[in-house]
Order: sequence, then structure tokens, then C-alpha cells
Amino acid sequence: MVKVSRNIVTTQLQLFLLAAFLLFIFKIIFGNSDEFFLRILLDILIAASIFFLLLALIKFENSRTSTPLSLILNVGILLAIMFFIIMFSDFLLPGIFDSINLKLENPGLVYNIVSFIYVLVLVSIVSFFLITLRHFFYLNQRKNVRIYFITMLIFFILASLSINFFRDESLSFIATTFFVVSLLLMIFNSIRISWIAFLSKKEKIYLLLLSFVITILFIVNITNSAGDNIYSQILTAFSPSLRQFNQIIMIYGSIYFLILFFTTLFHLPTAEAYDRKAQEVTSLQYFSKLITEVLDFNDLAETVTDIAQKLSGAKASWIIWKNGTKQNSLAPKNIGFVESDKVTKQILERISFENLTSTKTFSLKEGISEGSSDNLLTVVSVSPIKTRGETQGILVATKGSGQVFTQDDLNAIETFSDYASVAIENSRLLEESIEKERLEKELDVAREIQRKILPSKVPEYPDLQIASVFIPAFEVGGDYYDFFKLSETKLGFVIADVSGKGISAAFIMAEIKGIFESLVKTIGGPKEILIKANDILKETLDSKTFVSAAYGYFDLGKKKLVFSRAGHCPLFLLRDGNTNQIKPSGLGLGLSDGEYFEQTLEEYSVDLNDNDTIVLYTDGVTEAKNEQLEDFGDKQFLQVLQSNINLNADELSNKIINEITVFSSGHEQYDDITLVIFKWQQ
Repeated sequence: MVKVSRNIVTTQLQLFLLAAFLLFIFKIIFGNSDEFFLRILLDILIAASIFFLLLALIKFENSRTSTPLSLILNVGILLAIMFFIIMFSDFLLPGIFDSINLKLENPGLVYNIVSFIYVLVLVSIVSFFLITLRHFFYLNQRKNVRIYFITMLIFFILASLSINFFRDESLSFIATTFFVVSLLLMIFNSIRISWIAFLSKKEKIYLLLLSFVITILFIVNITNSAGDNIYSQILTAFSPSLRQFNQIIMIYGSIYFLILFFTTLFHLPTAEAYDRKAQEVTSLQYFSKLITEVLDFNDLAETVTDIAQKLSGAKASWIIWKNGTKQNSLAPKNIGFVESDKVTKQILERISFENLTSTKTFSLKEGISEGSSDNLLTVVSVSPIKTRGETQGILVATKGSGQVFTQDDLNAIETFSDYASVAIENSRLLEESIEKERLEKELDVAREIQRKILPSKVPEYPDLQIASVFIPAFEVGGDYYDFFKLSETKLGFVIADVSGKGISAAFIMAEIKGIFESLVKTIGGPKEILIKANDILKETLDSKTFVSAAYGYFDLGKKKLVFSRAGHCPLFLLRDGNTNQIKPSGLGLGLSDGEYFEQTLEEYSVDLNDNDTIVLYTDGVTEAKNEQLEDFGDKQFLQVLQSNINLNADELSNKIINEITVFSSGHEQYDDITLVIFKWQQ
């Protein structure tokens, strides 16, 4: 796109140079001819040269980003150059030519070249003036004002050409009419200045000085060029129309910059207020972007106090943040922590976090000196910063002696504190989200570890069907089951339930696995293993934690089941169409010392018959809840077992889980669910 624009500028510049070259050839051949046809041809060549130069300048201007003040400064520089050209023409050119008057009548080659370059420089300067005035005319215009500017240019051309073609005194009124209309259009179009309002106070002061100097330069140059000096003689001899066009553009420039001077002067009293509003809008726009960005809380607090200080014109700003029962000063701006704490104490003596619902201002009982005696803080404004509907912080801004917070200051601070509340709330939510994500990743690791702790598949025996199901209530659970190959004819098993849920129960479950894997290799009987496990856990578990467990083994050669129950759910034996509940005595692991635990623990054995089904489970099965918070319960569990007594182990486990799922579909899972089923077939 930039390359295309440069090509366009180059093409138009080439056309300008071609038109200028033809104009130069014309002047060499015909000189200052007074024939009507030649005068028309001369003005056409001049108009073509100016037209292509203007197009090149417009394209060049559009390809750049220039501020109004930089353009005005360029106008001032060119006006100064033009001033020196006009002033020194009377001194320099007579030194080159013996008599200007003779050269005007009989120009030679040297004079034509010098005068052509002289005119070309002036035309370029005047064209730049016109392009700059055009730029200011269109700048920040909301309506389509193209027709006004084009109309004015048409009358400029008519006023310039009429000087050359209506020389008769009886027709001079035509040229005068076009000139007067041009003046009126200049004034009308110069009033349309809207871009000044967008400048800061400093820029307006700078513009005021520049516009004054430029207006003076325009008027001086018009005055100097209006007489019969060499500048006027050369332009008039070259083309009366060109001289008139030059004067019209100079008059337009003087009118525009004169109006610009007074307009800027009238804007100065409101410049500071506009700057304040612009600062507010810019700050709020900037801060509204920060609301959705990832921000550290401390960085955000620094940004809040910095913008608050700028918005209110305060000497200092900071945040009082409630951290439990304490209050901390955060992100102090232009004030030390010691001084901010002194002001904070005075603030908290007058207001409380709970009662602060809007921005308030008051004088300090004791002025606080920040740095030096002449920097005394005497007045303060406080605004609530709310998170989750409660005032969590206070945005503080302070001013010095003799200063007050205006209503605009307070409105700006209150609006900003609302933005700050949203931003800080987002920051807090972001921190919580990051923490939650971190915990979820840790739980994923824990879930994977627990998955590896539990059996990946059940053992396979020709005479014994085995099915198992484990469904944690949370990411990880406290239920545990496992199988141990004690010998070729003996299969040990354990099922346990840690009191509590979640990650802490999962850690204890992992400890239990290690205990049982160690004990089953050295101790034979279920009772002895549970007694030893209780001795170990009693030393590691706190008084609020215990473990219910059932451990036993199948002796496949003797067709016997031997097990002990340490406070765990009963074992169900499904035999001959009946459901039998087996509940030998025993306390939970970790609840009592070794002697009492051993006295209450019972070992039980069962001789196995064909199609016997043994069901082990944790209380997550019977305590599953529905929408009415009713338990699935022992009774309903027994009904499911009784109704499906002839199913194999896998089919029975699927049926039980399906019934529990349907029952508790309207309520989230309450506890870990573990189910282990054995079916003896021989």
C-alpha cells in the first residue's frame, strides 16, 4: 500500500515537472507576450503546474502522519523564508541584473532562468500553504464539507484569472466581485475550526504563540508584496493571475490564523477542564482493558493508585486493604509507608469498611508532613473497593494545604473505584482459578497414583468368579480393596474404608496398602494381620481418624473362606436363594489399643458350597442418597441381591451399580463406592 502511494506521488511529481518544463520553454520562446491567446496558454500551463504540484503534495501529506502543531511550525518556517525572499529581492536581484525594468521589457536567457526559479520557489511555498490550510479545514470534521472548500477554490481561480482577462475599467467590477466573494468564503471556511478542542492546554498555549507569529508574518508578507517592489514586478511580469493567486492564498492564510489565534484564546480558560476529562476518559479506557487481562494483584494495585492520583490531581494515593482483622497499606504513590499509616489511622477512626458505600472526603485532624514542612497533607478522599459485594479495600487520595477535592474530582474517583473493584475482583478470581487449576493438576496426579495402587484387574481362578468396582466421590477416595496370592490354592483379599473423604483419606489409603502388602507375606491368619495393622495405624492416625476393614482369604483346596472384620460393613453370603448377613465382631483400626482390639476381634470361617456368592462393600453403597436425601439403605440393597441371586459376579455388580445410579440420579455422590463380589462354582 505504501509502495502504491509512493508510485502515485512520483507520477504526479513527474507531471508537475513536465508542466513546469513546458512553462519554462513557453517563457523562453514567447517571453512576456501580451497577446490574448498566449496569455490564455500561459495561464493554462501555470494552472497545470500548480494543479499537479498540489496533487503530489496532497498524496505526500496523506502518506505521512503529521500533528497540527508540526504543520503549523512548518508554515511558520516557510513564511519566514518567504519574508527573507521578499525583503532581500530588492538587494540581490539588482546586483545580478543592471536594470530590472529593462529586463522585464527585454528578458534574456539568464533572466528567464533566474525568474523562473524564483517564481517556482514561491509557487511551491504558496502551494504548501494551501495544502496545509486544506488539511486544517478537513481535520476532525464530522460532516462532508468538501463542497465548501471546492467552491472557495473555484472562486480563488476566478478571482485570479479575472485580473488578467478583465483589464478594462468598465469590467473591473467582475474581478472585484470574485475577490469579495472569495474573501467571504475565506472567512466562512476559516470559522470551521473543530480540531482545537482536542489539544491539551500546553499545546493550546504553544498554538496561541505560533498562530500569533504566523498571522503577523502573513500580514507583513502581504504588505511587502502589495507595493511596486521587485518581488511584485517579477510576479506580475510572469503572470498577473499568478500574482493575484499568490495574494489570495496569503490573505486566506492571514484570515485563518487570525481566527485560529482568537479561537485558541477563547479555548484556554476551559483547556484545563478538558485535559482533566480527557485524562479521565483515557485512564478509564486504559484501565477497562486491564480488567480483562492477566494481572498480578500487586501490579494492579500500583496501577490503581497511579491512575487515581492523576485523575484527582492528588499529591498522594494508596490502598487500605483488609486482611482478616488487620489493615495494610498497599501501593503508596508519592508517599512513604510511615506517613500513609498515620493517615490510615485517622481514616479508620472516622469510618469503617462496612459503612463505607460511596466516596467521601474530609479534613485530617492532624496534617501529615510528607518529606518537608511545605508538603503538608490536610484533606483526604476515600472510596470503597468492593469484592463479592463487600468493601474489601479503601482507595485513598490526599491533597495539601489550601487544596480541595471538587465534585468532578470525587465523581472521577468514584467512577474509577468501581472500575478498580471489578479489576481487583477479576484479579482475585484469576488467582483462585490458577490455584484451582494447580490443585486439579495435583489431584490428577493423585488420581493416577491411586489408580495404580488399586488392582488393575482381578485375579483369575477356574472355580472362583471375581468382580470389583471402585467409584470415588471426589477426584480421589479413601476406599481400598486388593487381592493377594498367598499360595497356589490361597487367595487373600482386603476391603477398607478410611473415615473422611478426599485427598487426606487417599493418603491414608495408600499407607494401608503398604501395611497389608507387608503383613500378608509374614503373617497367616486374618485376625493376626488386623491386630498388627491396628498396632501400626494406632501410632500414625489422629484421634479423629479410623479405618474400617475386612480381611480374609479363600482356601481353594479346602473350599473354605476365612475372614475377620474390623468395624467394616457386614459380608453378604448368597446361598440357595437366600441372603445371609455375616457380621463377626471387631472394632475399626486405630480406635483402640492392641489388647482391647484383640479381645473384640473375631475370626470367622465359611465352608463354600456350589454357586455361593460373597458380597463385600463399603458404606458408600448403602448411604447413596436421592433428591429427598433418603439413603439407598440395607433393605433396598438386600432386595437387589435377593432379586439377582442367580447372576454371575460381573452381572451382579453391574446390576447393583445400575440400581444405585438410578436411585441417586438427582443427587451428587455422597461417599466413595466400593464393591467386591466372589462367586464360587465347582
